[in-house]
Amino acid sequence: MAELNEAVGALGLAAQQTALLRGALTSGFLAHCADEVSVEDLARVTRLSPGRVRDLCAALRAAEVLASDNPGRYRLSDTYAPLLQHGTDVQIANQLAGAAVQAQLLEKLFTTDGPDRYGDLPDPDRAALAAGVTLAPSTALARGLMSQLLEATPQWQELLTGDDVRYLELGCGLSGGLLTMLQLHPRVTAVGVDLAGDLLDRARVQAATLGVADRVRYVHADAAAFSDPEPFDVVFWSQFFFPAASRVKTLSNAYDRLRPGGLLVTPVLLTGPDTPQAALNVALFRSWDIPVLTAEELGTELGTAGFTAPAVHPGPSGTLVVARRP
Repeated sequence: MAELNEAVGALGLAAQQTALLRGALTSGFLAHCADEVSVEDLARVTRLSPGRVRDLCAALRAAEVLASDNPGRYRLSDTYAPLLQHGTDVQIANQLAGAAVQAQLLEKLFTTDGPDRYGDLPDPDRAALAAGVTLAPSTALARGLMSQLLEATPQWQELLTGDDVRYLELGCGLSGGLLTMLQLHPRVTAVGVDLAGDLLDRARVQAATLGVADRVRYVHADAAAFSDPEPFDVVFWSQFFFPAASRVKTLSNAYDRLRPGGLLVTPVLLTGPDTPQAALNVALFRSWDIPVLTAEELGTELGTAGFTAPAVHPGPSGTLVVARRP
């Protein structure tokens, strides 16, 4: 019984400390802790009572988020200090918000009528999930990760540096990766296609904020039916939001939208089949009838659709499969 209590207690503690970190990030609390700060000064800038601030700092220290070298004064620990660099706090807060929604959905897997499908989720939950799996394009972190990803995928990088490059993303959602790429490659124009109009509205606002709205068009449509009179040089397919029944037609359309020699790029969801995260992904995404495929299985799927030379490219923020239209 003691072993059971210890195991369950560890799970519960992790969930509570995750919520604590998320609150500290989204409220701006941690932004005041880059340098050593007193409880009194934190209380003043956060407008919380000194007693609550003292308790929160103690809890964050117990979670090793904060450190204290002097009584009543706190700073970010060495481990968590990078949170306040290059927009990492924005990216991590998005990931934690998405994880909170996923946790609710995983719990509903044990009911006969759950969980809700991705397209049926309340707008805020769908937006949180989408933000949790994409880059936060306003951050230096996102631009750095995208640069590394492109460097790890030479044929994609080379193609994007050409003149008059046309880029299509099928299932773009909030299009964090697309908007980050547009900032790095000012000669690229893009189209993002998605069934979730609320996500496209958010993406349009973000594009305007980033100054790239004149180079991206968002289309509220089925990715399998979208058409355009001009061919594209790159199609990015966010495949892990596409149920099994939609994939053949979507890939056929992606093939038709590409010029000969153009590239299809798609991310891999299942990178380690024996990891705890992989097991959770399999349970949730398969409940949505979405195949959870290895990179090799994705390559086979693309080959069946007519694409050639699928290649696997591990990167800093995930693994990609890249294939070419002959």
